[in-house]
Amino acid sequence: MERRAFFKLAGLSAAVLTVGGTLGACEAGKLPDNPLTAANEANETAGQSSVMGQPAISFDADVDVLIVGSGVAGLSAAMDPLEAKRSVMVVEKLDLLGGESYESNGVMRIAGTDVQQGAGVKTTVDEAWEARKKELSAAGIEDLEFAKTLFAAATDWANRLASDYNAQFADPKTYVDGKVNTSVMLPKNGLGDMQSVMMPLRDGLTAKGATFSTGHRAIAFILNESGAACGMRFCVESGTSVLDVRARRIVVATGGFASSQPLVHANTPDYERVGCYTVASMGEGQQLCALLGGQLLDMDKAAPLTSNLPQATAWGMFGPTVIVDALGKRFAREDDANAAAGACFSEERGYWWTVFGKQLTESSQSRSIAEVTSKNTKRLIGPFDDLDALAAGMGVSADVLNETFDRYNGFVKDGKDADFGRTLYLDELEAPYYALKQLPQRYKSSGGVKTDKTGQVLSIVGAVIPNVYCCGAAAASSVGGLASNGAFGMLVGQAVAAALDAEDAEDAAAPQDAS
Repeated sequence: MERRAFFKLAGLSAAVLTVGGTLGACEAGKLPDNPLTAANEANETAGQSSVMGQPAISFDADVDVLIVGSGVAGLSAAMDPLEAKRSVMVVEKLDLLGGESYESNGVMRIAGTDVQQGAGVKTTVDEAWEARKKELSAAGIEDLEFAKTLFAAATDWANRLASDYNAQFADPKTYVDGKVNTSVMLPKNGLGDMQSVMMPLRDGLTAKGATFSTGHRAIAFILNESGAACGMRFCVESGTSVLDVRARRIVVATGGFASSQPLVHANTPDYERVGCYTVASMGEGQQLCALLGGQLLDMDKAAPLTSNLPQATAWGMFGPTVIVDALGKRFAREDDANAAAGACFSEERGYWWTVFGKQLTESSQSRSIAEVTSKNTKRLIGPFDDLDALAAGMGVSADVLNETFDRYNGFVKDGKDADFGRTLYLDELEAPYYALKQLPQRYKSSGGVKTDKTGQVLSIVGAVIPNVYCCGAAAASSVGGLASNGAFGMLVGQAVAAALDAEDAEDAAAPQDAS
């Protein structure tokens, strides 16, 4: 029999918080100087019955699977357990489901899906992987084997979302040109339209029996008599009450730590003075897993930057653009969504302009162009019929801007970008011209919780921590993209469903106590 007095907490507000007392601070706290010492203290204090500062543990819900975080990884992790008729609860700290996946630009790196093949895009996963592997390797991704696993699984993930959950994807014919973008998928209405993917997934999970709770921040694992995680305590963001959930398996899908200034300061201090686009990636999942004895890996690895207008960074993947700095000089390739922000920050250029023309405003991403520019009119210059007028509007030298475009147009004629290696949409811009001003910002972090290939959290000695899984941007092995995070969540959901089946089978086969 499980005795309530033996439940204890391992959480953010203290190294060990056990049964009894009154509610204390309910905010995500600072990671102790040595989280492993904190975890050891948790084991040493198992005999204690109370610590001031927290109310007694009283379970408000009891489920098979508890998923912490409702981004694309968390929601995808719910699919297989639900389809196996398991009870699943998804808890989100924000007031709305979807996490920061809902606010992303929507570019998904996938190949070989039913949607793509139906549109005549015949590129296979293996063919697409060769190019993707080079990109990931150049970005510093070391575990290319697992990255390939996620890339391949993303195809099945997208197919399931479309066929089983009615997720809506854009027709690839609208943005695939020859061999361009053959391993890219977009939501139905193009860049920025993640509601066409996330909302059907949410509704489909609800129809299969998932329960959701918003406005609850995870603050502690609940540990049973043996010290294994058996649930999670949440703080109600808008009040002082708590929510205790018992679960047989817990999936941590809380995202990265890019929004946490203390964690950025501690791990990647060179980036602490850069603004941040995200607001909710506070690193609670990483901190909680560390307090449980989990290993954190590559937290000090710098992540790429983006624009304060993230959709605009992807425009160069779908039409011709020219990126110039405050002096009107080109300084980065335009078909890499992170290149401008990274170069602008590292070279201390302050800000940059994305210059575009008629081809982009009339492209497959015209909706994104209209949406971004209408919301950011103070950052938009144009339309102008010639480069001299554009230069005057931007406040740069007409001679410098014309020289920049003359050089760029020379690369167009040669069919090779000798300065920065652009390959997609290396075309001359057509008037009328516009320019959009942007700043570099953080939007993601690298590193996180170390897991095995099924997403189970690993300790500092490499042992599996019972009952706890991690996926998406909270995990060290995530490569950070929407599709790979969704695939990661799906694989974790499959592993959780299989583990519960095996556990039930083992229990059924065990001799029954006659008493």
